Amino acid sequence: MSSRESRVSDLRIVLLGKSVSENSLVGNFILGRAAFDSEAPPDVVERVGGRLKDRHLIIINSPQLLQTNISDHQITHTVRECVFLSDPGPHVIVLLLRHEQCSAEDQECVEKVLHSFSERVYQHTMVLSTQEPNETNDILQRIIQKCANRHFSLQRSSSPDDLLQMFEDIVKMNDGHHLECAEAAQYFTVKQQTTGRRECDDI
Repeated sequence: MSSRESRVSDLRIVLLGKSVSENSLVGNFILGRAAFDSEAPPDVVERVGGRLKDRHLIIINSPQLLQTNISDHQITHTVRECVFLSDPGPHVIVLLLRHEQCSAEDQECVEKVLHSFSERVYQHTMVLSTQEPNETNDILQRIIQKCANRHFSLQRSSSPDDLLQMFEDIVKMNDGHHLECAEAAQYFTVKQQTTGRRECDDI
């Protein structure tokens, strides 16, 4: 199998959040090992490979992209890096959002970031929460509804297999196709020709 064919068969997941520690927790939960460092700099986008059941996963971890104080320039640059590292495109985008922290400003930031990927981004997106809500957050509920009500609540009893099933359902709903991020395609072609990226793929 060629390297291109191998990349196409991978399940590529982009984790977007506000917190290095929370993103690391979720990434490590999915892969079942300490793949991400909770002390890593927040502006670093990491790409790590692993296996869950019979599925090879590539996780692209961006723990700062949903921070409301991020600049438009940072959004553009970081989204481009996420798409480049998930070449030829991500299958699933996971929003790490907390009920008690989700404000109108957060919703605006989420929409801006997601639309930077693609207009069709919600077909590939889900929400993941790491805490049980004390009360319903209407803004978070609206975001979940835009993601076709795909929401996973990470609890002590949660299994990575359950989360993998949700990923597979998203892939199936999109007929196996990854998200096309056409606006950035030319940029990545040039970048691939001129730079090499640090990767940590453990198969």
